[in-house]
Amino acid sequence: MYNCGEVIIRCLDSIDYPNSEIIVVDDGSKDNGVIVVAEYCKTHPNVRLIQKVNGGVSSARNVGIKAANGNYIIFVDADDYLAQGGLSRVIDLAEQYDADIVKYKIHSLSHDSPCVYNSVKDAEMNVETISGKAQALNRYDISDYHVVDALFRTSTIQKNQVFFDTDLHLREDDAFMGAFYSVASQVVVTDLRLYNYYTYSNYSHTHGQSIERQRLLIRSGLLAIKHRKAFIAKHCPNREFPLERYKYMRWVCSLQNAVEAEINYKEYKALLDEFRQEGVYPLEYKWIKVAGWDYAWSPYIKRVIKTFCINHPWIVWSLAKWYYKK
Repeated sequence: MYNCGEVIIRCLDSIDYPNSEIIVVDDGSKDNGVIVVAEYCKTHPNVRLIQKVNGGVSSARNVGIKAANGNYIIFVDADDYLAQGGLSRVIDLAEQYDADIVKYKIHSLSHDSPCVYNSVKDAEMNVETISGKAQALNRYDISDYHVVDALFRTSTIQKNQVFFDTDLHLREDDAFMGAFYSVASQVVVTDLRLYNYYTYSNYSHTHGQSIERQRLLIRSGLLAIKHRKAFIAKHCPNREFPLERYKYMRWVCSLQNAVEAEINYKEYKALLDEFRQEGVYPLEYKWIKVAGWDYAWSPYIKRVIKTFCINHPWIVWSLAKWYYKK
């Protein structure tokens, strides 16, 4: 929680699992959030408030991990909330399949969408299991860049020291998920839409598109790659993951990022060379089909064009600057 006093009760009320331990980590809020949660704790003995000096979402989540006593952990941002009846079903899946992680779906909401405590208690649910460390990283249809759409086994996190990199203030989810998948023996995937996520919320730590943020986004991408690769090499030595390098594609600095970060072409070329050193650049065109996206002609062509532009930036640099600034 950081400056989410106006919406934190919405989040807390949505966590409806009867045996839950709710740890609210206040990351140095400057609003009334601490007072609001302290009052809430008086009537909800399963809720615990921990206050800390502001250090960012990575350090806040690490505090929560270390304080957790439950068998499983989920991360819920204070400005989001859960669909009713879904958490019990996800926990049941974890126990039924002895899972290290259960991945569920996100329901994206716009910043002005009303809060509706939708129920998924009786919703139809497809389930798939994946065995073997890091095998989920070979699947494009399984999210590996969010932590809020997953239930994690606490002991797997703590035993393998899978914590958030506090040097990352963006892309921290990417690094954490790559690390966790490399130690997870059993992965369960369901299409249950449990998590209600407000995109570009005014309370979100990722809100805003400033020049400084765009530059931080690019640099964080490089750090996340290195973090993730090191963890996989440590826990899954001598194993090849033919699709894993494609997963890094979302980190590669695009022309749009470069223009919004107001870097010149010389700087951009140097950045791409750093990505090249990590083995994630240039992009390969077959990732477009591998990803399992809709094969409709228009989206396919758009992805081909974007890939071409990133691989040959000198051809379209001036055009991109004009287009994205416009």
